[in-house]
Amino acid sequence: MGIYSISDLAELTGVKTHTLRVWEKRYGLLTPQRTDTNIRYYLDQDLKILMLVINLYNHGVKISRIAEMSPEEMEAECKLIVKVEEDDEAKLLQCIADLDVTGMDAILDKHIRKNGFESALMQLILPVLDKMELMWLSGSIEEAHEACFRELIKRKTIREIDAVANNCGGPKVIMFLPTGNQQELSHLFMHYFLRKQGLCITDMGCNISAECADFALRKCNVECVLIVNADPVHWQFGPFIKDLVKRTSLPIVVSGRASDDDWSQYGGQVIIIDNIEETIRFVSRLQENLQSHLS
Repeated sequence: MGIYSISDLAELTGVKTHTLRVWEKRYGLLTPQRTDTNIRYYLDQDLKILMLVINLYNHGVKISRIAEMSPEEMEAECKLIVKVEEDDEAKLLQCIADLDVTGMDAILDKHIRKNGFESALMQLILPVLDKMELMWLSGSIEEAHEACFRELIKRKTIREIDAVANNCGGPKVIMFLPTGNQQELSHLFMHYFLRKQGLCITDMGCNISAECADFALRKCNVECVLIVNADPVHWQFGPFIKDLVKRTSLPIVVSGRASDDDWSQYGGQVIIIDNIEETIRFVSRLQENLQSHLS
């Protein structure tokens, strides 16, 4: 049986402790236990209910409505959402196979309008991209199908990025993709999430050489470099980061496993974070986490 503090719940779910306290006090969505010394703690059942709440909330269900549901009703509603998403996923994959751009566009926009871009990205777009890779390997689709869908997603992601204000008063981060790394979509997705976290982003884009990055780093007043690495075995990535370390003393945050290189030799300057979710949690408390890694 797991025992959690409210900070543990925040760390596990990505929801801020302040929000969890509001959900608990105003809506009664969490019921803490207390130790003999009156210290509050939570159990596995609380975590399970909280995950149901977050799933519903991320799909546009108002928190006041969620608070009126029993755990069984929450679970049933989540299953219904999954069924709808599976239907959308199947329809979208069929449109991709048919190279039906109008159909792709309609399904994506419907999902974004209903659930928001973040939900569409995590629940529909990323799973479809994973399935497309398998379809491409099996010969079910061709390069043209993938190129068409990726271009559509790229344009929609840029639209969503532009809809979120670049917070000039927030922590400042510079991001770019190194020369030879073609994972532009992953880069754009991360830009969107960073803006949503209230960061001020200087985005140099893709195919950036070490010399170009060096010039920008000397001109920009930023707290760290952030690089998305969606291609962990790319032969140019490791040498690029090692070159960058020689050119700047700034922390270099890499979202995505950076092959098998040993980065510990750089005294915490290169910070490797496994995936998008962990990166989002890291940047939500960027200054505190950078200080922790560099101390």
